[in-house]
This record gives sequence, structure tokens and C-alpha cells, in this order.
Amino acid sequence: MEQQRALFGEVLLVEDEPAHALLIERALRGLVVAICSCGSVTEAKARLKERSFDLIISDLNLPDLRSNAVVQALREVTPQLPLLVLTSSATLTDGVAAMRAGASDFLVKNFDASFRDVLQLSLSRISSALAVERERALLARDRDLLREAIESSNDGLAVADQSGNVRYCNSGFEAFLQSVGVTSRNVLEFPPTKILRGHEVVTKLSERLSNLEPGGVWTVEVIDAQEDECAFDVTVSAVRDRGSDPVVLLWVRDIRDRRRRERFQREILSTTTHDLKGPLGAIAVSCDVLLHKPPVDERAHALVERISSSANSAIHLIEEFLSLRRMEEGAFILHPKNNDFQPILVKVVDSFRLSAKARGVELVWESPRDDILGCVDPLGLERVLSNLISNAIKFSPKESQVRISATRSGGGVALTVQDFGTGMEPSDAQRLFNRYGRLASHSQVSGTGLGLFIVKCIVSAHGGSIDVTSAIGKGSTFEVFFPDAPPLNERGEVLCLDFA
Repeated sequence: MEQQRALFGEVLLVEDEPAHALLIERALRGLVVAICSCGSVTEAKARLKERSFDLIISDLNLPDLRSNAVVQALREVTPQLPLLVLTSSATLTDGVAAMRAGASDFLVKNFDASFRDVLQLSLSRISSALAVERERALLARDRDLLREAIESSNDGLAVADQSGNVRYCNSGFEAFLQSVGVTSRNVLEFPPTKILRGHEVVTKLSERLSNLEPGGVWTVEVIDAQEDECAFDVTVSAVRDRGSDPVVLLWVRDIRDRRRRERFQREILSTTTHDLKGPLGAIAVSCDVLLHKPPVDERAHALVERISSSANSAIHLIEEFLSLRRMEEGAFILHPKNNDFQPILVKVVDSFRLSAKARGVELVWESPRDDILGCVDPLGLERVLSNLISNAIKFSPKESQVRISATRSGGGVALTVQDFGTGMEPSDAQRLFNRYGRLASHSQVSGTGLGLFIVKCIVSAHGGSIDVTSAIGKGSTFEVFFPDAPPLNERGEVLCLDFA
């Protein structure tokens, strides 16, 4: 037979009748580890001051005190120690009075065959209550620690309903609202002129608050219209409330320091790449001269070819970095013109069909019947769509689809690229458009981390926006908007200025 686990460690038994004490001790065997017996409240108080116990079992009628006075006297010494009282009364009056005075439970002294079972039931009930109380205390402590961590965090965190009303927010979120000019407790009351593309951001935020499914995530960058270094990453995720209505979590991170740091890193990168380009160019030219001469030694000729190939690869990589640098500095010039998007999109989609088929992914181009007219730089559009489709294919499982669509929407053209891959966590969505951003979960997929950053640069140069909605296990949807009236200069050009 399996040995019964003791419910309590050392127990203090307060009973003045030796026969009753013996019966109680016999019933407690196996239920407790050890028993210390005494015959009065005075003696019990002395024992409690000498050592610690896990439980007190006490008669209510003792030589020095009776009834509730026993409970009160023991509670003066040990207010929190569980106390089981024993009464000889067959009525509930004494037991209820003892419970009100501070006892944990009570039993009627009835030393029949069922006494041990009744005693075990009472001890089990007290033990379970203590376990629940300990768990409640741990949860309260963890909740307080979490609240303290949230309140002291530099990141802003808020819980809002689908109408944008903030139910709770920490000081970081309040500072964010103040910095972007929101004076109320509603996140939809951004002053449109205070942030870049304010009307567009507020419209999108309103849509996501009401339509984002639980588990979904959407991220947007909020930039001060007067000071572009004053910027915040805002991530919105929907969760199911205890009731029937979902609530929305908003996580805001101040990225001013990150933008300054990245600007400094770009300066170093630009200087380094310029310094490397000259020597590498000299190596490549020297190799070309040697390769145009009749080969004297085949092995030497092969080595020169390898040197030439490596030098040209390095120069190509440097050109990509310099191109990115020009884009960030605003020297990357785009020429948006009125175009029919559809032929450009068909061309890009068709160019990916073979690679998608090789990975077991189906490209679904939802071609509209009418022309899709808009103002865009054709090469810029190709670059944007190519990067989005390429990423969607990379992260799609076999026998899934990548859906591409384009429609006229709100004074511009909206492009959508949707995959049904692994999706992203809210924290990943925040870093997605960073320069050289590579998510830890994507480490096994090839890439430099520049693609989505360049996409964002091109879209922003057109005065457009790019949003991502994602949920773990359900895939990601990228939505790009190109307005009909991009911010052209007098020469009909746009520059990538937002990320300088």
C-alpha cells in the first residue's frame, strides 16, 4: 500500500484530558509528521514562543480559558498559524463563534470509527486553503513586480478598447501621448498636423483597432512632422478580454537614440566603403589587364580570374551600400509619373513564378478588370514589389499561396502582398523595417536585411505608407499605399529624405 503523505509537519495539540489527547494523537498518525502535546493555554503559549509549528489543534474547554477566549489567546501569539478547534458541543454555535474569532476550522469531539476520516478531511481542507492562499500571495507579488516593471519602463504600454479609449497606461505611454500632442485618453485623437502623414496614420490605426483579430499584430512608425529624429515605433496587438469584447495592447518605443546611432553608423560605413572602393577597383582593373593577355600559366590565369571575380563581388556589395547611403541622404532620386500599375505588376509577378514553383508555393495575382492608374516611379515600384514577393516566397511553407493584389483606394493605389507562413511576434514586427534588420527566427534564411528598409525608403519618398499585419501561425500581410500626389519638387522628382 502506498504510504500516505503527511498534510502538516509539526503540530501543537492543546488538550487537557489525557484519554482524549491519546485518541487524537492516534487519529493524527500519518497525517502529520510530529505532535507536541500540552494541557493548557498558558503552556501552549510558552511552547509557541519557544519553537515554530505548522498547525494548532486545540480544545475549547481548557483549565485556564474557555470558548472564544482560547482562540483569542492563541491568536495573540500566532495570528497567521492555522488553528483547528475541537468542541464537545453537538451544536454549531461554539464552532461558528470560534471561526468568527479566528479559527481555521472546527470539529465535534466524536471518537467513533469515522473520527479519523473526519479529521483527515478537515486537515485536507485547511491544507488546501493554505496552498490557495500561498498561490494567491505569489500571484499578487508577481503582479506587483510586473506592474512596477511596466511603470518604470521607458517603453510605453497601454490597454485600449476598440474605440481607442485607454483603460490603462504607464508613464511611458503618457509621455508619448504628450509628445505627439494628444491631451485626452483616446489614442485616435492625434493632431494630424503634428505627425508625418497624420491623417493616414490615424485612419489606419482606427481600422486596426476595430478589425484586428485576437493574436494579430500591426506596427507603424510615428514621426514628428517638425523634428524627424523624434520618432516612435508603435505596435498594436489584439487580445481577447475576459468578456466577449477584444481589447488592444499598444506598445510604444522611443527610437530617437536608435536613429541617431544609426546615422553615426552610416557615416562610418560610408567612409569605409569609399576608402575600400578605390583599392578594389585598382585590383579589378589590373586583373582585367592580365586576363586580356595570352595565358602563360593556366593555374596563374585561374587565380587571376578568382581574384577578379572576388574584387568585382566586393565592389558590387559596396555599390549596394553606397546606393543605400545615397537613398538615406536624399541623393537617391525617383521620378514618379502617371502610370498604369498593372503591366509593371504583371511583369514582376511573372518573373517570380518559376522560383515560387520551385519552392512549392503558388503565386496568386488578383488582376482587376480595369486599369490601375497612379503616380509612381516604375523602377521604384518594381523594387518594392520584388522585395515583398521575394520575402513572402522565402517564408511560405510548401503547398501554400502568396496573394498579390492592387486596387484604387482613397486617392492612390493600394498594393497587398499576403503570405500564410509562420507570422511574427509583436516585438519582431517593430524591428522589421530597421536597417540591416534580421529577425532571430529568420537566421536560417539568406539575406542582408536591407530589402524591407529600402522598400520603406522608396514608399516614404513617394509620400506613401507601408503597414504589416501578422499573427503567429497565420502569416503576414504587407499593405503599401502610393498616393496620387507624391511630394514632387520643381523638377518632378522625389528624394528619399525621411531616413537621412
